[in-house]
Amino acid sequence: MFSSLPYKRSQRVADSIRKETASIFLFKVNDPRLKNITITNVVVSDDLSNAKIFFTTQSTQEDMKQINKGLKKSKGFIRSMLGKSLSLKKVPNISFFYDES
Repeated sequence: MFSSLPYKRSQRVADSIRKETASIFLFKVNDPRLKNITITNVVVSDDLSNAKIFFTTQSTQEDMKQINKGLKKSKGFIRSMLGKSLSLKKVPNISFFYDES
C-alpha cells in the first residue's frame, strides 16, 4: 500500500515551471547577465495565480544588481514562453527570488 500524501496540482505545475524556466534560461534567453543562473525551486500558490521562482548563481554581490535588472526585464518574455510550453488556462504571475540556502 502507498502511504504517501497526494501530489497536489500546484506542486505538479511548480515542477513543470521549474523545468521549463531552466530550459528557457539555458536555450532561449540571450541576456548575458542571466547565463549563470540555476533554478532551484518554484512555489506556486494553490489557485495557480502566482509563482515564486527561486534561483542561485555563482556571481558576486555586485553582479546581483545586474542579474535582478535582467530578470525584471525578461520576466514578460519568460512568462510568454511558459504560456507556449505549458498547457494552462492562465499562466501564473512570476516573481524571482535569490535562494540563499
